[in-house]
Amino acid sequence: MTSWGCVLVVMAVLSAALGVTPSANAAEAGSWAVTLPRGPLLTTPGRDERTKPLRPPTSQLVGNGRITRVSWRYAMQETHAVRAWLCHPRGCVELATRRGATQALEGLSAEGPFVLRFRCAASASAAGPGVRIENLQLIVNYH
Repeated sequence: MTSWGCVLVVMAVLSAALGVTPSANAAEAGSWAVTLPRGPLLTTPGRDERTKPLRPPTSQLVGNGRITRVSWRYAMQETHAVRAWLCHPRGCVELATRRGATQALEGLSAEGPFVLRFRCAASASAAGPGVRIENLQLIVNYH
């Protein structure tokens, strides 16, 4: 047997003994995104408003994908004291800025569903038509 043949046999024996195949640990990586031109309207200070549940597009199969990172962005026409949270069925993360990314949900199911929750500060003025969350985007990276 040639030296390459011996190497291949040894690798095959070790792989079998360890239960490892070349693709067994190679998780399929991917991402999905959803965009909402119009999000919730915040009309009552201190009251939470939510997006509809956000899931991967029906054309994209996530399978057993696990979150590695979630990115978001949203806009508001007015400058108000608004708090925001990114929620997964297994927990929520408070969002400190209108755009950013987090790894706090790492390891959870990439299928979600995700909900973005918003609240105007209780001290905010109730005058006017409220605060509209707009141009909301969520990107879920997974492996």
